Amino acid sequence: MKRFILALAAGLFAASVAVADRAAAEAAVREGDAALQAKDLTRAIEAYTRAIEADRTFGQAWGKRGVARYRISSWNALEDLGTAKSLEPNVKDWKFWCAQTYIHLDRVVEALEETEALHKAWPDDLDARCLYGRALIRAGDVDAGIAQQEKAFEASRGDPQLPLRTEGYQRRADWKRMRDTAEHGIKGGAPSTILHFHRVIALTEIGDFEAADAAVKEIEAKTTGVTAKMCRVYLESSPDAGAFFSAAVAAADIDIILANSNNTEANNAAARGLFLLGRARDALNLLETRGRRSNFETLFWIGACHWKLGELPEARAALGDARRYNPYLAKHSIRIREFDEFVASVDRELQGEGAQPERLKLGRELAVHLLTVAEIEALVRRYRFQRAAMEYESLLPSLKSALRRAEVEDRLPQVKGMAGALAKLIAGVNGGKLKLKTKVGKTELTITKASPEIFEFAITGGQGKFPWAYLDAEVFCDFATQANLTADETYGLGCLAWDAGHRERAAALFGEVWKSKAALRKGITTFIARRRGVAAPDDGFVWFRGQYATKEEKANLEKGLLPWEGGWVPAKDREMLAKGFVQVDGKWLPGEEGQLLKKGFRKIDGKWVSAEEADAYHKQWANAWVEETAHYTIRTNESEAFAKDLASLMEPAYEAYKAFYAGDEPKLPAKEKMTLFAFRTFEDYRRYCVEQNAEDNLGAAGFATSNSNTVVGWNRSANRMQFLQTMAHEAAHLYWFRVAPAGRAPSWFAEGMATYFEGFDWDGKTWKFGGVPDSRLPRIRDAMQEGKHLKLDELWKGDALALINNDSQKALLFYSECWALNYYLSETENKTYRAAFADYRKAIANGRDEPLSKFIPDLDKFEKDWVRFVTGL
Repeated sequence: MKRFILALAAGLFAASVAVADRAAAEAAVREGDAALQAKDLTRAIEAYTRAIEADRTFGQAWGKRGVARYRISSWNALEDLGTAKSLEPNVKDWKFWCAQTYIHLDRVVEALEETEALHKAWPDDLDARCLYGRALIRAGDVDAGIAQQEKAFEASRGDPQLPLRTEGYQRRADWKRMRDTAEHGIKGGAPSTILHFHRVIALTEIGDFEAADAAVKEIEAKTTGVTAKMCRVYLESSPDAGAFFSAAVAAADIDIILANSNNTEANNAAARGLFLLGRARDALNLLETRGRRSNFETLFWIGACHWKLGELPEARAALGDARRYNPYLAKHSIRIREFDEFVASVDRELQGEGAQPERLKLGRELAVHLLTVAEIEALVRRYRFQRAAMEYESLLPSLKSALRRAEVEDRLPQVKGMAGALAKLIAGVNGGKLKLKTKVGKTELTITKASPEIFEFAITGGQGKFPWAYLDAEVFCDFATQANLTADETYGLGCLAWDAGHRERAAALFGEVWKSKAALRKGITTFIARRRGVAAPDDGFVWFRGQYATKEEKANLEKGLLPWEGGWVPAKDREMLAKGFVQVDGKWLPGEEGQLLKKGFRKIDGKWVSAEEADAYHKQWANAWVEETAHYTIRTNESEAFAKDLASLMEPAYEAYKAFYAGDEPKLPAKEKMTLFAFRTFEDYRRYCVEQNAEDNLGAAGFATSNSNTVVGWNRSANRMQFLQTMAHEAAHLYWFRVAPAGRAPSWFAEGMATYFEGFDWDGKTWKFGGVPDSRLPRIRDAMQEGKHLKLDELWKGDALALINNDSQKALLFYSECWALNYYLSETENKTYRAAFADYRKAIANGRDEPLSKFIPDLDKFEKDWVRFVTGL
């Protein structure tokens, strides 16, 4: 009996503690609610945090902190809302806010999944139906999304307070319905100021500029914030707006917007204004590093900018993705003179793609496809053709996009042709039929033996071996053409030469194939069309004056016309335009310096040259752009804007590294800085690797070493945001080498730390670190949901460089998983895990080789917690 009484007392004591904890938590939540009502977000978050600390099983505390955090940082909001959903799975609010967060982040796949589940669970909830409609619209199912929202509107009997319904009409380019819907909401007292912006958009596109001006003045009377500036810019940057158009005022207002906001609509409004003011390059520079490529308007203006600048392959790629998010792309293209014909060809290619049953799969594919293909193409650049072909064959069955499938189907015979050429080259060398001599770096050598990966050579007084990637593509093609190739193999070599920048060599090879095998003519035409970004002409291209041209282009060239900003001008006029002159009353006058600079003109050797000519000059590595910051010297031949973006990024990155490593800083000699080399192409990067004897890193996107203060990287995916991430990643490695010289970090730990610094975003004033990189999360999140991620034991044994060189797709998963593990251990609310990770990091930094399992004994529980965290992001 005594034992029973003691046990009962103990149980009551435990219960009282739990009740006391819940009571404290509830009190803290009430305090947080009051602070949130007063719009004191900092105090609200502090109160909700105390509630969580008092009772970690209290879903209300997690959920409400998530709502508060949503207004500051969407990523932190997702972590909290995911926990709230797991604790209180039947509470609608947490699912609603989670979906709202996904929409805010332009994560359309997750938004569609979340809102569909929300709508099914609460089919009569009109807010949930509206949000589901909005997710459908964002995902590209515009008509279905509008239908959902219209049903909710009818059921509410025209309630103007329902969430935004104007976005669908904007996607459909139905400006009158957009105007009427916005006005109904405004008159009904809907609190969202974005309705005013949507009304101004609609009125401006309709051409009712006086009404648009009145609408701008109405919102300006209510607020002087960013939304009011967005309204003003939309009208005053429209050249057709007559007296309401003002280029100078619009430019100044765009600067104000960009200095005070970084939300998607603000960036898109600024980019549109810059484009219409004749500053397409500035608009493109803005969106390529600060825009989200899962947003239709962002992709539309990226495509329009590339088109205006004559960068047609890039335009076609961006507009293809825009079309997947909005089937009404063609209706938007008529807003820009002469743009509609180009867009029509993109639209025709994608007709029927993205039907509802495949939409989620297409969205997931889009999130990872760029890096997947970039990894395979890195194999091609290193002459690992057989492996590249095998990886393309493995990828092909999984592709849902008909266009991407067609691209891979066309690419496969090209890569297989390259593989066949290499096989014959190897056989010729090993059989003694080919006697090949070349120069690698400063070394004259004779190739004596070969395998698919390397060639062996003899030099005066010795011998050695190099990977094939040490050879310039033109040298490789010269060698291979001596091996009695078939037409298919010659075709593959032509594609290789073209992509390496040797266009005349490619043209000569294509010419041979054109004559010898008619069946390959379509392939040659399709390849050139894709690389040029134009529709493939039925009658093919002709080689004329050092370039492939359509018959129409050839006719213009024969007339003495040259391309200029999307059109054709006489050669003499182009020469004057390129020098920055403007024509006034038939006379050529020097352009005003400030305007010339804004249009991208630059002075080289005292002479004004066009942006195109300046880029061509600086894209030679010897003439690369150079930027200096407090801690870094930056050199790049990517672009002037990229050089400035990288310079603006690296000092905030330095502070983020410093904070992560508890205030430790690199100890460098006085006035010495760390150096960043950011190469535009693989050929530039390859030459550097050859010079530095860094053959193991040829397969990587960049590298840093412990015995150098130089970081290198190249634009592997042809995506400038990912290029910035590469440079921040590699610079993080260098920082670690300098603050922990005794450290011997295992690969997962080194890459986890480096990928952690790929998560950054522009807040309108500076770069903020600690976010989630969109190039990493989708891959690991999907793998975990499908149970296909690497288990911890396998992850800890992994070697990044070995995977890059032997299994590129597994390498992508490895890097994503390293990021996820480091991110969780750094950001988790679990103080035990965070403390254990801090101890582990200290041990590694001090040179101790100890496993993470020593610091976190219960790995089964840890892995479950980690997977739950990541899949909830």
